[in-house]
Amino acid sequence: MTSQAGVDPLLQLRRQAEAALVDRAQSDAAFRALLVKDPHAALRTLFGTDPIPGIVLKVVEEQPGEMTLVLPAADQSELPDDLLDLASGGTSFSAFILYGPNDAPPKQKK
Repeated sequence: MTSQAGVDPLLQLRRQAEAALVDRAQSDAAFRALLVKDPHAALRTLFGTDPIPGIVLKVVEEQPGEMTLVLPAADQSELPDDLLDLASGGTSFSAFILYGPNDAPPKQKK
């Protein structure tokens, strides 16, 4: 599934989440330490919830003179159940991206 711009929506959300995590880690040393030690706790801290608790998250902190290259999985034909739920509308991951930790989403009328 791709958006109008030809980019997979899940990939767009991942990039937004990564950017938010990196931005916070660059300006907050305690958050950076938490992100390295417990990525799921860092997600809960930044977004108020862990939108993909069943997935393994690895955080690698580059050192001066290093560059880390991450290759996507060779077989991307099947998504894990947690991501299938996101793709099928079970949860809106964008809700965690669109609002920062101090922003509240708009209240819905009953």
